Amino acid sequence: MQYKTHKSFANLLAGTPELRNFTTKIDYLKQMNQIVSSKLEPSLANNCHVANLRDGTLILATTSPAWNHKLRFSSLDLLSALRADPRWSGLKSIEIRVDYLPNTETASSKKTTKPLTISAANAKLIKQAAENIVNPSLAAAMRRLALRDRK
Repeated sequence: MQYKTHKSFANLLAGTPELRNFTTKIDYLKQMNQIVSSKLEPSLANNCHVANLRDGTLILATTSPAWNHKLRFSSLDLLSALRADPRWSGLKSIEIRVDYLPNTETASSKKTTKPLTISAANAKLIKQAAENIVNPSLAAAMRRLALRDRK
C-alpha cells in the first residue's frame, strides 16, 4: 500500500493560486488595518478594524453601534487622510458595519458566571405543566428543568 507524501503548508500555498490570492489579500488587509489604526484616535482604533476593500470602498467593522456612530463622524477625515497616500488615492468611500460577533473577553467572562437557578415555586409549576404535555420529549425536558438548582 502506497501513501501519498504530505506537502508542506508553504508548498500548498505556492501551488494553489486561489490560496495564494487569499493570503495576499489577508496580508494587504492587515497592512491597511495598521494604516487605518494609525490615522484614528486610539479609543476608536481599538474598536474597529478593516473588514474588506472592495471596488474602491473600504469596509470597516466596529464592535458596537456607538462606535459605528463615532466612526461615521471621523470617516470623511479618514478618507481624506488615506487618499493622501498614493497607494490608496483611488479610494472612493468608506462603509461602516457593526460586527456583532461576541468579543473574546465577553465570551470568557460569561463562562465563569454561575449557572441559572429557579425558585422552588417555579420548579413546581414547570413540573405540573410537564404532566399536561402530550409531547414526551418536551415533557422530559421540562421535568429536567424542574430538577435544576433552586434558589
